[in-house]
Amino acid sequence: MPPGCHSALRRRRLKLKVVLALAGLVLTVGAWQLAPPLVTICDQCDRLAGLDTQKAALLAQRSALEADRTELATQLGQEAAARRQGYVRPGERRLVFVRDEREQTESALSPAGLPPDS
Repeated sequence: MPPGCHSALRRRRLKLKVVLALAGLVLTVGAWQLAPPLVTICDQCDRLAGLDTQKAALLAQRSALEADRTELATQLGQEAAARRQGYVRPGERRLVFVRDEREQTESALSPAGLPPDS
């Protein structure tokens, strides 16, 4: 190799190292600049998911309220709603059926569809 070739090769390697170092610096600064917006985007995605869940719950509640409104728009619906709340017409008797606590425990312990052994 000619004597000047070594110094030219060293200069080329040095230039390459400088270019790579600058490229790395630019990429690092770019990543540093992009980090806060990416965090904000992730936070907004999480918030959006929560709002979607809340919206679904509110839509379900709205449907239930609309069904109640439709039912209460008629006389029969009003009477059914009143009876569910325990109201009775004058002269009627309200019947309340109470299960014996012991029966509930026995039926819960016995196999489905079979009477408890006595």
